[in-house]
Amino acid sequence: MVLVSSDLDKRNLNELEYMNWTLGQPYNISMAITIRGSVDKARLRNALNKVQVRHPLLRAQVLVEEKSEPYFIWPDSIDTIPLEIITRESPEQKKGVVEREFITPFETGTECLNPLIRTKLLYSESESDLIVTMLHIICDGFSMVYLIGDLLSFMEFPDLEFEILEVVKDTEDILPLSFQKKIPKTTIRFKLIFALVKFIVSLKWLKNRLFSKEQSQKQMMITDVADKNLMTISWRLDRKKTTQLIKNCKNHKISVHSALCTAFLRFFPTINNPVNVRDRLAYPVGNSVGLYASGAVIKQKYNLNKSFWENATKYHKKLRKKLKGNAVFTIYKTFSRVVPLESIEKFGPLFLELASNSQPFGVTNLGSLDKLKINSISSELDVVDLYGGVSSTIDALVAVIFTINSRIHFHVHYYEPTHTKDEVEQYIRGVRDILQETLLE
Repeated sequence: MVLVSSDLDKRNLNELEYMNWTLGQPYNISMAITIRGSVDKARLRNALNKVQVRHPLLRAQVLVEEKSEPYFIWPDSIDTIPLEIITRESPEQKKGVVEREFITPFETGTECLNPLIRTKLLYSESESDLIVTMLHIICDGFSMVYLIGDLLSFMEFPDLEFEILEVVKDTEDILPLSFQKKIPKTTIRFKLIFALVKFIVSLKWLKNRLFSKEQSQKQMMITDVADKNLMTISWRLDRKKTTQLIKNCKNHKISVHSALCTAFLRFFPTINNPVNVRDRLAYPVGNSVGLYASGAVIKQKYNLNKSFWENATKYHKKLRKKLKGNAVFTIYKTFSRVVPLESIEKFGPLFLELASNSQPFGVTNLGSLDKLKINSISSELDVVDLYGGVSSTIDALVAVIFTINSRIHFHVHYYEPTHTKDEVEQYIRGVRDILQETLLE
């Protein structure tokens, strides 16, 4: 079964998509939605067909031709979103499925008619897990949430009328108009920064060897995911602790995100904060499925001589400063589309090592999903849990955090054998102890 595409033909990747694409595959977002109630499989199939029409990037493929920029195409026909139905044997089953989805690449190219999204349903009569996986180039965290909301709405109301959301058509115009003129038109800036970074990293390696701090260069990028195991450790705060933490953050006039990042700060002094930029672009994209995220890196050593809230306040102020104006787009002055893919692939590991001090760590916070009401869209189905996050070819630890049903959920992803379970669990025990202390203040 295929869907006829819209009038859209093809377009180059925009700046956000281009930089994401340079990180290679697999770079997937996968989320398992635990649904209490009996899922009607025919309604689910209908809902998947409708969201594929509503969101044009779910009907796209990506091509890379020799000596040309990668671009999206909309074939005359493309397969419907794949749906594999599997018998649900236990609540823990979804974890293994999601972790496999993380490291399974998508097929791309002119001969491939599969979309850049796939789904699995772990089905039982009383409770099921719907697993949605998308290539990161067409999806960010909020896109996944909006898509889940659409799916639940169409499952509840199969004949619901809907608007087809316009895809970003002009690759040159997605970034703010005030920033576009700052994007280099040549590779001169990139080459100068590349040379500087190589020099600084070389000095760092030499210093480490002289002082026996490091015997070999750490591999920052993963060349073959088959050599690694992507693992996840999860936990959550109960309703009482979640409510108290939010109250304490309000009393100290900082965001919950800043407080949560500060809890990790004692172990990771450099934190990448993905930023939703939907309301900062040259034109509104609304609830479209797509990649509309950038990042803000905060470097800060946790000061043991000061209270948690003093450290958190400092982090909050630094982050607010990074979020002002067009600061979140600064990286595109270096990683612009004029730089060839192979050049960015060489530069990426060096830049990452320098920026993260060889300890890449990020906190993706989707905020309160309760406010988006995805757990109350259907009168027959109840969303009781979400599980998932993002994989990449970067050998990093990533914490995915969100609130649903008034509980803050944490999912920490890491690759073995670079990191061990004991090591990551030690970090997590420390973070949980710190959060517990904040609840007593």
